[in-house]
Amino acid sequence: MKNPGGRLVVAPNWIGDAVMSLPVLRALARADPAAAITVLAKRGPAAIYRAEGTADAVRTASGLVADSMAAARARFSEAWLLPNSFRSALVPWLAGIPDRIGYAGDGRTALLTRSLPPPPRTDHQLRDYDPLLRSRGVEPDPDPPRLRVPPEAAALADTALARAGLPRDGSIALLAPGAAFAWTKRWPPDRFGRLADALAARGLACAVVIGPGEERIAEEVLRASTSAGALPVLGLDLDPVGVAALAARARIVVANDSGPMHLAAAVGTPVVALFGPTDPGRTGPTGAPSEVLDRYVFCSPCYLKECPYGHECMREISVEMVAGAVERLLDQRR
Repeated sequence: MKNPGGRLVVAPNWIGDAVMSLPVLRALARADPAAAITVLAKRGPAAIYRAEGTADAVRTASGLVADSMAAARARFSEAWLLPNSFRSALVPWLAGIPDRIGYAGDGRTALLTRSLPPPPRTDHQLRDYDPLLRSRGVEPDPDPPRLRVPPEAAALADTALARAGLPRDGSIALLAPGAAFAWTKRWPPDRFGRLADALAARGLACAVVIGPGEERIAEEVLRASTSAGALPVLGLDLDPVGVAALAARARIVVANDSGPMHLAAAVGTPVVALFGPTDPGRTGPTGAPSEVLDRYVFCSPCYLKECPYGHECMREISVEMVAGAVERLLDQRR
């Protein structure tokens, strides 16, 4: 029986960041198994935390007032703020949670009872939360994120594959051409189409996986492929856990620095990751066989949403380079 008045964890907003925060929950649960953990997250990340299973409860964020009132009623003893935004500190503060732990910055220090200077951001993002945990005597979990695919998500993925005429035996290559942060993180979509042709010539069945709002990206991929009619587009009717289930059925995933890249690694599927304006040392895939392709140019990494130059960091990654990385990873698995 767990004690009431446990921990509230305010979750990151992005899918990839949510995946990378999973070891934090494991560390908190291990440090005090009797304290219940409730996660407050947006709808997409909430599905990830529910599937992973460490949290005792996951509440989908519904608005500042409603979330604050619900947190006040729950009488949490402490709140862990994983995002660094001002707004993420408001709910615990308005709820009167007595212990509010997070990094200083964004004008929110007065809302925290325990604030630390932000980490230097020189290590992988997985390690960003370690100082927060240690500040309360919690030993960080050193292992990479792991995501269990629930049976219902696996069934939905199997249905999507069957509808597309694709095998469910782990023999497909899943191509993820999107990236939510900005277009600058995306390898040109037409190259994903040509990559599908190159992999098909090597005997790999391919499929494109996209999320909401990425339909036009998929159209560009299909236009560039000579076998567009045999290149199914999946994912629009699936939540992030459903996408993870698709990745778990794939032999390999090719993705930009994005949520699908982290989901694939979290279920153990080999990943070819394409990086441009972001730093693979910070957000590269962990926990699965992977190969990162990035072309370090004079402005890398810039983290810009608009490129003032020619987007060379992504455009210098050729189809042949990616196909070669796929072959190398698959050879390691034979």
